[in-house]
Amino acid sequence: MTPVFRLPFRNSLRRHRGGLTALSAAALLAGCRHESVVPTPVTDYFPVVVGTYRTYAVTDSTWASAKVSVSAYQLRERVTEQFTDAAGQPAYRLVRSRRLTSADTWRDDSTLVVQVLPRAVVQTRNNVRTVELVYPARADKAWNRTAFTVGGTSAPDTITNLTRTYGPGVGAAYTTPAVAGAPAKSYATTVLTKDILPVGVEDVNDRDQRGTRQVYALGVGRVLRRRFSLQTFVTAANGEETNTKGVVQNGVSRFEVLIDAGTM
Repeated sequence: MTPVFRLPFRNSLRRHRGGLTALSAAALLAGCRHESVVPTPVTDYFPVVVGTYRTYAVTDSTWASAKVSVSAYQLRERVTEQFTDAAGQPAYRLVRSRRLTSADTWRDDSTLVVQVLPRAVVQTRNNVRTVELVYPARADKAWNRTAFTVGGTSAPDTITNLTRTYGPGVGAAYTTPAVAGAPAKSYATTVLTKDILPVGVEDVNDRDQRGTRQVYALGVGRVLRRRFSLQTFVTAANGEETNTKGVVQNGVSRFEVLIDAGTM
């Protein structure tokens, strides 16, 4: 009878199984190591905490026939509550209030809903959702601010319909001007956003000046916003236009600067 040698095969199988176990454990640990180094997007350019507020000095300017009228007041945004929206996502309610001067009483003006998502900050105002910021913030990165808008002139296409962009200096320092008795203030780390118009990022020339700019500071939120639509030309009765360089003939402008922030 030919002898059958089983022991070496069993030992080999045990060694093989042991090798598989070691390989599996190594693969699992490698996967854990891989997951542990995935960077978390920074979402502190728009911090939202219940009980906090931001107060802005606002200047509205209106030009008509080269004459300007100015209206100044204060605008406050306070975070009043956190709740869960219909999709099961956390959301925050922001109440806007307005007053003329620091001596006046705040009067509620409107309500916003803000969601700080892992990749974006989404704001809802007057039932319109807009993407205010995207993460991670990168220089000259553009996105569709109205990606959630259905119908109208804004198509929900985040690739071809780009309506907002970061500026070239992501992470740069910025100093807001002195306004309404509040001193100038410097912020070490900021991002700048600009709205993209059909003619480009901004339309600024001798004839027309249009645009929207916002500055956000790390750990603070929005510290400045400027919206403007200005014309430097005059159209005569015969249809001819006369342009006076540097002189605004017609238009509107809003300038908002953060002057106070804290916890109520």
